[in-house]
Amino acid sequence: MASGYPHREARMSRHDAIYRRLFKHPKMLRDLLACVTDADWLQDLNWAGLQELDAHYVAERLQQRIGDGAWRIPHRSDRDRGLYVLLMLEHQSRADTYMALRMATYAGLLYQSLLRQKLITGLLPPILPVVLYSGRRPWRAHRNLADLIEPSVTELSSYQLQLRYLLIDEGELLRAGGLPDRNLAALLFRLEHSTAIEEIPQLLHTLMRIVHGADFEELNRSLTAYIQHLVLSRAKPMEPVPTVTTLQELAMLISEKPGIWARQWEQEGIQKGRVEGRMEGREEGREEGRTQGRQEGMRAGQAALLERLLIRKFGGLPEALIQRIRQGTASELEAWSLNFVEANSLEQVFTTEKPGGKR
Repeated sequence: MASGYPHREARMSRHDAIYRRLFKHPKMLRDLLACVTDADWLQDLNWAGLQELDAHYVAERLQQRIGDGAWRIPHRSDRDRGLYVLLMLEHQSRADTYMALRMATYAGLLYQSLLRQKLITGLLPPILPVVLYSGRRPWRAHRNLADLIEPSVTELSSYQLQLRYLLIDEGELLRAGGLPDRNLAALLFRLEHSTAIEEIPQLLHTLMRIVHGADFEELNRSLTAYIQHLVLSRAKPMEPVPTVTTLQELAMLISEKPGIWARQWEQEGIQKGRVEGRMEGREEGREEGRTQGRQEGMRAGQAALLERLLIRKFGGLPEALIQRIRQGTASELEAWSLNFVEANSLEQVFTTEKPGGKR
């Protein structure tokens, strides 16, 4: 539905698209449900077999309806019959009085879509409708469709539609306390409801520890894209901010409150690449020079940023340490920057052990 505010619609569409990317990852979905449901029930599902379904529901002779996400998750207990559970997720920033009806509509359209595609034979699979609410005010809408239907004719009550959705109210969960410390969804809730940007680096550091490694590279990128979008929409920096691709880079940006140095990385890299390319006198040399120049520019910029952060946190640095930073490799700078987030001394930044005491 058009709102009359095209710029606002564009921002919301971008926000929704980035947000949906997060929940394409099995760990993100599993952690979300673990915030509100019994862990034993989650163990019965084969999350490795998670399959995303089309959330663009089209009813025959009716307009298209777009949901936020739908998935099919195999059940471990009955592999021979191919038993699985359908999961539907809707994200809301404001309460919707008729949310139960909307979820019932989506559930019916999802079943019809799967039947048309011949993905269902026999009995319909069970479905879990989930509403994820990020608004500040408490959710007041009825969760059971039956509560929206006039009860005056009691003889008809058994013939009415039945559906209840699972509500995940971020604010209520945070106020109640008890959320797990290393749960991705819980950390995301804390980020979304944070009132001070100074709180963000520590939350980012915890996220970094959870999604560290090759298995989580895509999830790391998805989290980075969403959190950077979230922070920029609130902080509204006066200077251009570069797009980063990892949580570690994002933590450094926020700690520094980025300014002109962000543009200098690219400018210095491009300029050096052009010089080296001209010296080679060939197209291959020019292209290779540009690439190497960009990489060196990024490395030098990261070293300069780390040096400023260390001075701000610990005071003046020994000349030998300054030279070590400026000559550090990209991988060394990455490790030192990661250690910096929670280090209490210079020794903890440059040690081979993590500040928590683990290698």
